[in-house]
Amino acid sequence: MSIAAFLKITDIFLLSFVTFESDCVILPKYESEKRMNFNELNLNEQLLRAVTEMGYQEPSEIQTAAIPVMLSGKDLIGQSQTGSGKTAAFGLPILQMIEPAKDRKTQALILAPTRELCLQVADEMRKFAKYMEGVRIISVYGGQDIQRQINDIKGGSDIVVATPGRLLDHMRRKTLRFHNCNQVVLDEADEMLNMGFLDEIKEVFAQLPSERQTVLFSATMPKPILELANVILKNPEHIKLNQKHLTVSTIKQDAYLVLPSQKTDLLIQLIELNNVNQTMVFCNTKRMVDDLNAALNKQGFLSMGLHGDMKQEMRTSIMKRFKEKQIHLLIATDVAARGIDVDDMDMVINYDLPQEIEYYVHRIGRTGRAGREGRAISFVSPRQRTVLSQIEKITRQSVELKPLPTKEDLEVMTTDLIENEIRKGLALNVSVQDIISQLSDRGLDAKHIIIGLLSKVVESHQLKAIQPVNDRKSKDRGPRDLSTLVFNLGKNQGIAPAHLISAIAESCNIRGSEIGKIIINDRQSMVEVPRHMEKEIVEIMNKTPIKGKVPYVSITGKPVKEKQRRSNKGHFNKPKSSR
Repeated sequence: MSIAAFLKITDIFLLSFVTFESDCVILPKYESEKRMNFNELNLNEQLLRAVTEMGYQEPSEIQTAAIPVMLSGKDLIGQSQTGSGKTAAFGLPILQMIEPAKDRKTQALILAPTRELCLQVADEMRKFAKYMEGVRIISVYGGQDIQRQINDIKGGSDIVVATPGRLLDHMRRKTLRFHNCNQVVLDEADEMLNMGFLDEIKEVFAQLPSERQTVLFSATMPKPILELANVILKNPEHIKLNQKHLTVSTIKQDAYLVLPSQKTDLLIQLIELNNVNQTMVFCNTKRMVDDLNAALNKQGFLSMGLHGDMKQEMRTSIMKRFKEKQIHLLIATDVAARGIDVDDMDMVINYDLPQEIEYYVHRIGRTGRAGREGRAISFVSPRQRTVLSQIEKITRQSVELKPLPTKEDLEVMTTDLIENEIRKGLALNVSVQDIISQLSDRGLDAKHIIIGLLSKVVESHQLKAIQPVNDRKSKDRGPRDLSTLVFNLGKNQGIAPAHLISAIAESCNIRGSEIGKIIINDRQSMVEVPRHMEKEIVEIMNKTPIKGKVPYVSITGKPVKEKQRRSNKGHFNKPKSSR
């Protein structure tokens, strides 16, 4: 069964034109036709081969509606939730229309709000283009050394996937040019608006060719997005999907709010606390599968990894061992895990939330089978909080946000682990009296021996409590713990608050709303950031250009005293920037 088969087909509304009027869009609508197969969408043989290899059998609703519109060359507004299959909806037609040339001048630009989404989209596009000769796709995003990106750009590119801040930096340096660009996609436009990228987006589009196909995808359509669409699109068709629902009533869904750097520690703690028998852990990339499997093996867990780069014989062997309970933990990517049918799997863990919500349902549906209760656990970063509400809507089930294991929980678990080790040793029934006598002759009594050996065991088994991530979504959160960073860039360098917010949010994986007050003087700027991330932000921002200049950033720790602060909507009480 295909992933898309999990979702009931609902109405798709198409527009032959869009009229902007105040805060609303007037939508003439009509019901979609029957769902097509991929081979009915006029895609070339190379794309169909890649899509089939990736495990897709039929397109999702957004793909069914959007691909023909894009192939016709029309501008498009796609309104659908995260996880509806948007990447293939715009990626496949872009690749279909690309004509690789020797000069490798960029023909398509895809804008994404975060580096994570940027990398995901680029990776997915490369998978689609697997059997297309000569197509080169590069990703450009903040937080990576810019010289490394410049060297990569020199090799030429047919398609560029980029975040707005870093893209602008390259455009100003003239390391990226878009004179030949005839297709532009703005993905997750509402998220870009929330991150304060509106000015950057307008500046990017001001430098793009006027003759182009423009596609905008957004889960919601607030007024600023509609106003932007009215400027950058020409007579677009509008595709709007109704929210769909999937029922997983026998599965208890939990989530933990955790930073990416804390995931492996949390996974180990949960494995120990839940005494897992058969559990699948899903990652989004092959590299993460390998890295996580190596980390678990190092900790003594019997786990194996499964991904598409493995030979089929090896994958078959691993799946067989998992089904026969010779291994208890299987770390896998979505595509590689197809074909595993285990009725009594006790838990599924989303180490990475899937890029598409359809995959989420497919993953967790592997537990709770044959009338049994199942459990699904997801690791959620602060930026992914909004995805939880989408999952709840689509599954019609609540997702409980659980507290991280406490110090007391882990101490009890450590005691249990040590007790197990001791009982295993006693079961061996090996005589150690001679060694005890020799140690006694050297001045070590029984108490010293016990403490010394236990200390060694505790060192290898003790797990430290993870520092909880501040839940800044809470209405009763009270004052935030912020630290002040000083940037040696200010008004003289043309710096405005939006530049600082977009650079920090894009490069450091935090939301613009997590940033506190901002003061900009002639030669320096002061920015409040979450205290627990201050060192990480300083390290990243000291090598991240802002308006073409790499700043020197230091920590003062002192709060900003002036009254300039953002309102609850994420805007600033500030004069307009003079660019």
